[in-house]
Amino acid sequence: MKYEIIGGDSRFYHLAILLENEGNEVKCFGLEKAEVGINKCVGIEKADCYILPLPVEKGAGILNAPLSETELNVHEILFDIPDGSLVLAGKIGDKLKNSSECRGLEMYDYMQNPDFTVGNAALTAEATVWLLMNEYDTALYGKNVLIIGYGRIGRILAHRLKGMNMNVGIMSSTPEVRAITGALGYRPLLPRENISGFDLIINTAPAPVLPEGALSALEKDAYLLELASAPGGINRAEAAEFGLKVIAAPGLPARYSPKSAAKLIFDSVTEILKERENGKV
Repeated sequence: MKYEIIGGDSRFYHLAILLENEGNEVKCFGLEKAEVGINKCVGIEKADCYILPLPVEKGAGILNAPLSETELNVHEILFDIPDGSLVLAGKIGDKLKNSSECRGLEMYDYMQNPDFTVGNAALTAEATVWLLMNEYDTALYGKNVLIIGYGRIGRILAHRLKGMNMNVGIMSSTPEVRAITGALGYRPLLPRENISGFDLIINTAPAPVLPEGALSALEKDAYLLELASAPGGINRAEAAEFGLKVIAAPGLPARYSPKSAAKLIFDSVTEILKERENGKV
């Protein structure tokens, strides 16, 4: 099978190698700065399947391609792909999905695969622990950590940190989540509750949850970690006002475990192709 990978970070370099190891022909565009060992090309070529980054866009209309030597317009890329082509991408926004450039393409979001989303959350949680152990200047044992949000990442991360004998609080606006987290031995908090006494704040929510002024309750040496993509859920201007530093760490799997993250994409792509062949998608 012929693939063309367009854009992406180090995960997509490793994805190209995985696909080639399965006997496929793989060409890569927008990965000029990647390591040697992949077949690089200078534009859109004929392929059976085109693979775009995760997320597709780094900004409105701009392809997420940090290893490209030039900025690439996602609409121009999609326009150049032949009508009827199979395109697999990650985290496709509704606006892009409904754009005129996408209407003639057979497009699937490989991030929708449950095995991918759970696996990616597990990699994020593991990388978060690694980051804390290497960047936080105090032992984690016995520290009070507040996790904002209890989605896939929040659930797995809470379990990992509790296993390290940290005192874990979970902030959620959902009554059922607070009931569940309380039953599991975490400290459930409403968004409006006082957060004084927490040594670390880790946000996993994609939008602000903390009310205005909440950060004023923290000590100046509190460690604030933002895992959500921009704009995230921590008010950075407010944090700066109170002398607090926010560490931005979105996309941790790509930074700390690109090979494992690439394998998740590879498995998801393989599953989509298998289901497509069997008429299930």
